[in-house]
Amino acid sequence: MNASYPLFAISGLTLAAVTLAGLVWWRARSPQHPDDRFDSTQSPTGTDYEQLFSLSPHPMFVYDAETLGFLEVNGAMLRRYGYSRDELMKMSLVDIRPAEDVPAMQAMVREVQKSASTAVPGIWRHRRKDGSTFHVRISGHDLQYAGRRARMVQVIDVSAEVALQAEREQMIAKLQTSREWLATAINAGRIALWERDLQAHTFVLGGRWADILGTTAQAYGPVTEQTFIDLCHPDDLPRVARRFRDYLQDPSEPYADEFRAKHFQLGWIWVLSRGKIAERSSDGRARRVVGTYVDISQLKAAQSAREQQQAAEQASAMKSQFLGRVSHELRTPLNAVIGFSQLMQLDEHTPLTPQQAERTAHIERAGQHLLGLITDLMDLSRVELGAVELQPAAIDVLALLEDSLAMVDTQLHGRQLRLERHFDPAMPLVMADPLRLRQCLLNLLSNAIKYNHPQGVVRVGARASDNGMVELSVWNSGAGMTPQQMERLYEPFNRLGRDASHGEGTGIGLAISRQLIERMGGQIDAASVAGAWAQFTVSLPAAV
Repeated sequence: MNASYPLFAISGLTLAAVTLAGLVWWRARSPQHPDDRFDSTQSPTGTDYEQLFSLSPHPMFVYDAETLGFLEVNGAMLRRYGYSRDELMKMSLVDIRPAEDVPAMQAMVREVQKSASTAVPGIWRHRRKDGSTFHVRISGHDLQYAGRRARMVQVIDVSAEVALQAEREQMIAKLQTSREWLATAINAGRIALWERDLQAHTFVLGGRWADILGTTAQAYGPVTEQTFIDLCHPDDLPRVARRFRDYLQDPSEPYADEFRAKHFQLGWIWVLSRGKIAERSSDGRARRVVGTYVDISQLKAAQSAREQQQAAEQASAMKSQFLGRVSHELRTPLNAVIGFSQLMQLDEHTPLTPQQAERTAHIERAGQHLLGLITDLMDLSRVELGAVELQPAAIDVLALLEDSLAMVDTQLHGRQLRLERHFDPAMPLVMADPLRLRQCLLNLLSNAIKYNHPQGVVRVGARASDNGMVELSVWNSGAGMTPQQMERLYEPFNRLGRDASHGEGTGIGLAISRQLIERMGGQIDAASVAGAWAQFTVSLPAAV
């Protein structure tokens, strides 16, 4: 139990040693007489030797070197240990030690018996009558007591010093733990530390500052007050300086600022600086400010990306609203144009000339085409705005396919295409909106016909997959698509370079179909070989 103790503890031990030395000296001067001994049954001899023993403020006792039993004790020992003189005179050293300390005490006694040294190394525990313990340092010296080989011991209570040392060691351990936590946080979080002395005009960097700036402390060289000016972006420096001055004038809130700092490999990075006043001068003005730097470049990039995404989403929403409103306003006059063209063709009282009938039919076809475009625009805007209300139901997908094929039968015969059906007769019901699923299937079938070769093949399939989904496929032996065309397949108004060669179309149908299928809990996939074939597969959840 070795430890370092304050000067007053050492002084107490010195006093004990001097006291014992004085006792021994006086004992040496006294005449040796068989009855010259400490004995509680005899009256005091009046010698200085006995007075020093009895009047000492520290517990003192004499014990038999062989039996370890007490031969004499002073009043201070009675008061400190709580025993009566008669009780102590029946006890030994073993009785005032905790049981677990006895082996070490016996080993110490054996060492002491080899030497008459005054000091006994270490701190020991003694036990009071009530069972409580306290820490002591002891010093002693050999002597003859009533013809016996004995040892006189003085006890110095160092419990306060032990408690103080334990508290000090605990504080040191906590401080070391805090330092380890701080070092871990600095390294894991790549945190730079900074300190500005406003009176000494110094600037100090620590932590991971060099790593954050893409350099090393050795490569950068000395850090001075000019360092901050050199590292801060010139466009940000005036604002940063103004922000720091404002903080010094009103430090009610912690200092925080974002600016660009020079990175020796990446150019400029964004850093977040935080700090607070750590020391003030005698006149109350800030003297020393400390803080941290953290690289927030990735955070700023993510923030910028979110802002751009929000701007794009807002623009898309405004575009969809605009298309929806314009489309709605165009439908009314367009319906009037189509209606009057049809009336003119059906008027039997004033029939049209062949040339007029042809022109009127052309007006009607153009109007119908424009009406289809407007309808698609309205659908697209409503889907993008989430305004399309779906009504999912368990439907017979084979019946829906047959109904859709009947609606494109005229187009199939017009282009002399062969239709092949590959239907699984044990198809489960599909969970989908019937109206919107028919719209998607008609779009896929129309594209398979439109982009097919004359006398080509259209193959329609339906089967249940192993993952609880139902797959509907439309395959055609047409022009197919290149990988570059596949990448832009679902872009609205993009007909993939086929505007002039493959009939009418808006390029909106696939974009609408994809969003509708995904809103119904499914997906649409495309596969193709340029110049050979193309296939679209719709996967939808089977009804439970």
